[in-house]
Amino acid sequence: MDVPLARIAARERAMAIAAAFFLAAAAALAETDSEAGLVAPASISSLKISFFIDRRLPRALQPSLDEAFRRLSDSRCAEIFTDFADAGGRRLDRNLADTGTSAPSYLGLVLFYDGRSTEPCRNSQVLAWTNPGSRAVLVCWDQFSAKQRWSVGFAANTIIHETLHTLGLGETPPDPRVITDQVALRCGR
Repeated sequence: MDVPLARIAARERAMAIAAAFFLAAAAALAETDSEAGLVAPASISSLKISFFIDRRLPRALQPSLDEAFRRLSDSRCAEIFTDFADAGGRRLDRNLADTGTSAPSYLGLVLFYDGRSTEPCRNSQVLAWTNPGSRAVLVCWDQFSAKQRWSVGFAANTIIHETLHTLGLGETPPDPRVITDQVALRCGR
């Protein structure tokens, strides 16, 4: 394994462990509060998902992540996980269910790295990429930021598209345009 990929894999494992501890602690706290009759007032908003963004990747990615989170919070958009399957034929919604998180919460488990120096980012048409089943998404910032300036919604759909790959969706087949078109149909433009 190449050293940078080994570092990414190690970070992924560390982030997954930290997320698991956080989710377990939050569940235990919620159970304790519920048993004690404590309920959060309606005016308190739900926990904001914090995204892992490689420090070399501009924080300007945040608007697209926030929009992708907002879109996946809508059940019509979250149905995108029922539209595709992994290489073994298993629907992505089942893979998502295995993570124990909802669609928007799962997005908080995806790791966003600066991919500008990677081979796929040399193609001006590639905005981001990952390997099926890997939670590390490499963002081709130059291209991605240009599309984000044009449309935050399009950039958010790109993030959702890549999130499908993190759950095992391959590419070609299905054609990347088919995936993107289906995301736009379910989640908006």
